[in-house]
Amino acid sequence: MLPLYDSMISKPLAKKIWLLSFPVVLTNLLQASIAIIDMIMIGHLGPLEIAAVGMSNTIRILVLISMLSVSGGAMSLMAQAKGSRDKQRMSFVTRQSIVAGLIMSIFIAIVGILLTPILLNFMNSGNDPEVVGLGTWYLYVTFLATPFIVMNFTTNRLIQGAGDTKTPFVLTVLLVILNILFNYIFIFGYGFIPAYGIVGAALGMLIARGIIAVIGLYIFYSGRNVVKILAGTWRPDKVLIKDILNIGVPSGIQGIFRHGSLIIVMSIITATSLGTFGAAALAICIQIESIAATTAVGLNIVATVLVGQQLGKWQPNEAFRRGNIMIYLGFAVMIILVVPMIVWSEELILLFDPSANGDILKGGISYLHSNTYFLPVSAFAILITGTLRGAGDTLPAMIGAIIGRNLTTIILAYIFAFHFDLDYMGVWYGIIAGRFVDSIYLWFVWRAKNWRLVALKKTEIYRTHLKGLSREMIIEFLNKFRTPQMALSKTIEIVSSDGVKYSRPDGDVKVSFGNGSFSEVVST
Repeated sequence: MLPLYDSMISKPLAKKIWLLSFPVVLTNLLQASIAIIDMIMIGHLGPLEIAAVGMSNTIRILVLISMLSVSGGAMSLMAQAKGSRDKQRMSFVTRQSIVAGLIMSIFIAIVGILLTPILLNFMNSGNDPEVVGLGTWYLYVTFLATPFIVMNFTTNRLIQGAGDTKTPFVLTVLLVILNILFNYIFIFGYGFIPAYGIVGAALGMLIARGIIAVIGLYIFYSGRNVVKILAGTWRPDKVLIKDILNIGVPSGIQGIFRHGSLIIVMSIITATSLGTFGAAALAICIQIESIAATTAVGLNIVATVLVGQQLGKWQPNEAFRRGNIMIYLGFAVMIILVVPMIVWSEELILLFDPSANGDILKGGISYLHSNTYFLPVSAFAILITGTLRGAGDTLPAMIGAIIGRNLTTIILAYIFAFHFDLDYMGVWYGIIAGRFVDSIYLWFVWRAKNWRLVALKKTEIYRTHLKGLSREMIIEFLNKFRTPQMALSKTIEIVSSDGVKYSRPDGDVKVSFGNGSFSEVVST
């Protein structure tokens, strides 16, 4: 249990959390609704189409999660830059994040197109070639939209990292409207445009996201948002892009492993008595769970912002306190959200599958009546991932995903299903076990507080001066100068080759470094 002081929250902080959280949660719910609306529309085409999109979306989620390699690092660095009150740094992070995102998107698109048939055949276990054929063309178009998807994610995360959660909400509302409009036109046909079926959903997504990507760039250049693209080069900066990827790549790998295990789980579930319809049932349940999980991910983003901004002005104790508050809040919210999923499980499944296929209903209801109870446990992992990302420490989340969501889930799902003869229920139990392992590991990492050093090592002052000092000397400097000075409003930290200056309207404090020590410079 946390000490009482860890979970106490003042009214101003509660108000700030609410103002940040509400738009972010709505934004993420709207993002999740895009896939849900797609599934509902495609559900009117038939069970095979549902299965095709279900398996394809498992791969599509990997694409979306891999965007964390850029957007996750961008958000963390933007939050810290905003906390340090450095506008030029904020602009620099914005430009380099966009550049890194475009480079990453080209790589992802090429690899995704090459691997699509292989992954779909693997998940289908050879049961239905028609499902693979439908899903292949759906994913080809999806991968072509990768640069726009990257731009959408990066735009939202940069703005959210700076503390503006309303603008991404407005952009997402517009995205959902455009997505529904173009999906309907291309899925079912309209006027001279023929019906493209499930491929139409990918075409609609591509056009909608392309429009939003252009609007995002306009916002950055307009100068009306907290995030602005100021004068500066677009040439890739190796140091900053390395920082973005050092934070983002483990985050992306963590997401890939967290969701990538679904590819293997899909293969296992289609080998049970449910067959291909087991993949459809799991895909539907994942979409249902995403409503609650997306809320937790929204709080995860707020946790990144709160922790990152406090570390940007180097207030690690306050960062820890605010992180604890967000972890508990996520757990409590998830408990509330799982109730309707359990009570109305059949009705929710029928919403996605109007054909009322017996195997889909049986598999889906059994999943929701077992796994959904443990979603609050997943909330711990989701929220801790956000707090650690605020510090730029994303490696533990990657390790937790590999050990928990992959190794534990896949191994136990296979053993329970085929060696203990639990059939598809064994797969559901394996997923539950993986969630527990992931959450427990991350809980111990967060409480150890090693993330403070990770955050410090990414700062200019550490790279320029502190890395040459002893641990004791670093702690003394932080306690005597950096922490108290940056706690004062309007203080700006200016690092130079011979020292650091804490500049304020009422005067400056200068510190010089040399011979393994530091000293205050007295102005005359």
